[in-house]
Amino acid sequence: MGNVNSLANKTDELAALVRNQRLYRECSLLCLTETWLTGNIPDRDAKLSGKSKGGGLVLFVNIRWCNPGHVTVKERICCRDIELLAVSLQPYYMHRELSHGIAVCVYVPPRENAEIACVVIHATIARLQTQHPDAFITISGDFNHITLDPVLTAFHQYVDCPTRKNRTIDLLYANVKDAYTATPLPLGPNTTHNHPLLEEMVSWC
Repeated sequence: MGNVNSLANKTDELAALVRNQRLYRECSLLCLTETWLTGNIPDRDAKLSGKSKGGGLVLFVNIRWCNPGHVTVKERICCRDIELLAVSLQPYYMHRELSHGIAVCVYVPPRENAEIACVVIHATIARLQTQHPDAFITISGDFNHITLDPVLTAFHQYVDCPTRKNRTIDLLYANVKDAYTATPLPLGPNTTHNHPLLEEMVSWC
């Protein structure tokens, strides 16, 4: 997971990493923020986001881990204060106590309204939990100046390494305790964020 500061100039690099490095090839999910896709991209609405450039979310799902037919977009929110994408997933193998997984990707711009962003996230997660009470839910992305600790007290935050200089602003929350450990990956070219690798301690499987 992490902020890529434009995906368009890193697609070849990402493809090479997936092809040549086992770490990336076996990754179940890749959640990337600030893809910087423009209004020329069909699913990028510059009017809604308030940006002609910047922001943007993408979630890559490993087909060896989850059948593409079992991936469903549950929520898509795009406004000046927050961008949010929630995707339901049913991996090939799942812990029997969990019905399925929901991965929520978030980008909060650094100078927008933190209170509105928290309200949107809280309302979205409350709705998803009501609809899917036995789902394993993760919330990851670039949160910049906000924290979810006061509004989602049942969730646990797992990134404990700096992701932008000496700050930890790329976070991952989950509704299961002791679910992940975080390891910082080397800073890639043309990006200012470290990308933490989240490894499962409590498996979805």
